[in-house]
Amino acid sequence: MPYYAPSTKILFALVGFTLSAAWLPQTSFAHTTCQSKTNLPAISGTIVNVTNATELQSAVSTLQDNTTILLKAGTYNLSNTLYIRKMNVVLRGDGTSCDQTVLVGKGMDNASYGNVPHGIWSDSVNLTIMNLTVRDVYQHGIIFNAGAQSPTINSVQILNTGQQFLKSNPTQYGVGVDNGIVKYSYFAYTNGTPSTDHGSGVGYTNGIDVHAGKNWKITGNRFESFHTPDSSAWWWNPAILMWNGASGSIVENNVFINVDRAIAFGLMERSGNYDHQGGVIRNNMIYYAPGLFSANRKYDSDGAIIVWNSPSSAVVHNTILSNGNLNKSIEFRFDTAGGQATNNLVDAVIGTRNSGAFAQSGNHTSATTTMFQNASIGNLRLVSSATNVINKVNLHNLAITDIDGNAREGTSMVDIGAHEFGVVSPPNPPSNIRADEVL
Repeated sequence: MPYYAPSTKILFALVGFTLSAAWLPQTSFAHTTCQSKTNLPAISGTIVNVTNATELQSAVSTLQDNTTILLKAGTYNLSNTLYIRKMNVVLRGDGTSCDQTVLVGKGMDNASYGNVPHGIWSDSVNLTIMNLTVRDVYQHGIIFNAGAQSPTINSVQILNTGQQFLKSNPTQYGVGVDNGIVKYSYFAYTNGTPSTDHGSGVGYTNGIDVHAGKNWKITGNRFESFHTPDSSAWWWNPAILMWNGASGSIVENNVFINVDRAIAFGLMERSGNYDHQGGVIRNNMIYYAPGLFSANRKYDSDGAIIVWNSPSSAVVHNTILSNGNLNKSIEFRFDTAGGQATNNLVDAVIGTRNSGAFAQSGNHTSATTTMFQNASIGNLRLVSSATNVINKVNLHNLAITDIDGNAREGTSMVDIGAHEFGVVSPPNPPSNIRADEVL
């Protein structure tokens, strides 16, 4: 089947990131999305405690329904992919944060991966993965296959995988893993994207790739450095890709830094069917460093957010600072009847291609770096001098709160973009604020 890309290439990808300084040899980062242990749900049911990789493999091989596998903080070098096939299972790190319990594969570009092609493989119902890191695996960090339903990924860091970081496979078009939740998690490449062909061409990667899933919610995550070099076979991998008959997706409150594409609802034109349908993209912040793309890359570009063959999808209150890297900020393509782009703050046009259509209102297409608190680290929250976008639009019923969970409010109007200036954050907001970003 054909994969549609900008003009000269046929590409896609999922991307994302945020990492912990403890695991980076050269560059120092701090994870910004994982919740602390004290804010995670209480542990309940049968608990199996593990303290090393051997105990972990044993716990998985003898696993029963309704069990929590609790991993003591430390490094677990995987000798086998963790195959989880029971219902109502929790795989959970017991460290104070997600970077303290680490599952390690054989290496992102190591073709001698043995029995560890993936970090975690599952076809179970109600699997929760929480408060840990998966890194350095040849194919997928986490993969869901036929039979899986209602997975939850909460406060998980995935770093350096050869293909998709989190993949959800279909049974067939429109039939897949439904009701997934991915929240407060961190997806990143720490030293560049894969340099070898893992089976589909060099650079074939995504952050989250959901085929045919219904009603997924992807909220409060961070995606970083999903940018392949021009020499790669794949240029346009979305960090979040919802397609192949997916529907009802909610992608909200996420931060993207230096990704080739950020969010895709649909990727190809289908005869008699939709690649995606419905759903909302709201309150996301997307940043590109100046000069990230070559001239050829920009010429071939479409948008940071694409809605392709996805009717009735809403793109509301997002902030995109492309810094001249993209032809468009948001693009509607193929059948997008009933689509809308409302109250977005961007610096490139919002447009269409191949009969795409959408309604628009309240968008501001002349964003500048000076409007934001600290753009280079993805903090596109407004400053007081951004008066041309503060209190300028009507409240939209699909985005009554902003990226930090604050109620949008103003004298009579609300602000354009993902952030509502001047409101006080609630306790423990679902935010992406780093300690060094708080004013």
